[in-house]
Amino acid sequence: MGPAPGEPEADSADGLGGDGTVSSGTKIATQEQHARSAARPQRPAPPGPLKPTRARRRPALIALGLALVALSVLAAVYLASVLGETYQALAVKSDIARGTVITAADLAPVDLPTGPSLLESVPADELDQMVNKVATADLKQGQLLTPASVADELLPAEGRSIVGVALAPNQMPGSNQLKAGDPVRVVETPATGGEPPTTAPFAIPATVMGTRPSQIGDQTIVDVEVTSANAAGLAARAATGRVALVIDAVGAG
Repeated sequence: MGPAPGEPEADSADGLGGDGTVSSGTKIATQEQHARSAARPQRPAPPGPLKPTRARRRPALIALGLALVALSVLAAVYLASVLGETYQALAVKSDIARGTVITAADLAPVDLPTGPSLLESVPADELDQMVNKVATADLKQGQLLTPASVADELLPAEGRSIVGVALAPNQMPGSNQLKAGDPVRVVETPATGGEPPTTAPFAIPATVMGTRPSQIGDQTIVDVEVTSANAAGLAARAATGRVALVIDAVGAG
């Protein structure tokens, strides 16, 4: 039976009115539920599983990588073999003063790694050649022996002296390059603008020991060896600048 006239229709348990229509209370509840759902923050959907990507194989890059690995291995093997190799050189066993004659007891062989070095050492098998030579400088214990550390005799020898003569380009021949061992004469010259000497000028025979550039102008300092008796006279004349160098013969060395 339907409701009495004037009474609202009762809602059924499923929210439908007696006549099968949606009741007003059910509409309100549904609207409120939709409003609450809209107010809630929507969670993003979880990302789907990533699709596996297939690595592209590049034969050129693979070959290059293998070549680099091979080169690295070869370099490591080479360095290990080089660093592992040694050779024997001569070293000073005890202090040796300059001018002392060297004996076999003064030197001993030491092991050195092979490879480039800024120091020129004397091989251990040349020990016999170093005996009876003279130390050209003070040698300290443990120091490596070099070819410049020894000489047949200490210069200058007894009765000889070395004098440095500063010469401008017009005071020495320019066509020949002076070398150690060249015999020369150092000749006294007149003052600039003066009259030439009427007699043979003062000249001192000498032997060239070496040359080096001067810090004054374009001069060259020539170290010459003379007798000790002529050393003082040559040094005095060289200080005036009134000297010239004459080459008598060019040495083979």
